Amino acid sequence: MSRIGAGLGPTGVATGGRWLALMGGTALGVLGLRRSGWGGAMLALGGAGLFAAGALGLRPLGERALNAMPGSGAWRSHVPASRRRSLTPERTQAVVTIASEPGTIFRFWRNFANLPKLMPQLERVDVLSATESRWFAKDGGTAGGEAPNWRCVLDRVDEDRLLTWHTVGETVLPHRASLMLSQAPGDRGTEVRLTLVYRVPAAEVAAHLGVTPEGQAEEALRRLKQRVETGELSTIERQPRGNGSGIFRGTAE
Repeated sequence: MSRIGAGLGPTGVATGGRWLALMGGTALGVLGLRRSGWGGAMLALGGAGLFAAGALGLRPLGERALNAMPGSGAWRSHVPASRRRSLTPERTQAVVTIASEPGTIFRFWRNFANLPKLMPQLERVDVLSATESRWFAKDGGTAGGEAPNWRCVLDRVDEDRLLTWHTVGETVLPHRASLMLSQAPGDRGTEVRLTLVYRVPAAEVAAHLGVTPEGQAEEALRRLKQRVETGELSTIERQPRGNGSGIFRGTAE
């Protein structure tokens, strides 16, 4: 039993490879000698070379192929778990038709300070500049700990048509998002499409915010539609804006 076990190790593989080379070389040589012409000569020559490799202890091809095979752990990814999550973003999209002009909807959403009215999981959004804002969640959700917050950069503004933004810096909820507005079929108003792309699993988003990305997108658009179509949004827009810093007045660079 010990001899069989030794044959499975590197030394056993080398010994077995040499014997295979010796026997294979002998067989090819005999076969070549029995045949005439160039074919027999080539077989005999190949057999002699293989026999010599085995006799001299050179590594035969069979051993190299065996040694080149990776172990079971060699196929495992060495990328950290957090990095692996970032390579598999989860995309969520919600669509709603609102009986209103796109400009009204666009102006309300572009002021990110309004978004806690649409996303109850947010405590507030502080507008820092024409392109930057900081978002604060209400609590830490089931994940516990401090309520998460993140900084966003507005990177594209197509007036009354498209807004795109993404998180920057360290955050437990890295993501990017977009709001797209288009004319609804049959002149029924404006089709609003909200897309969220988180770089962490939906379960992790829910643990921190208390809602999945799908639920977050659907609730935001449902509340937006309600506010616009009941006229509540226009009332909000007429309220004083303080120093005016809450409104984006520039475009993304």
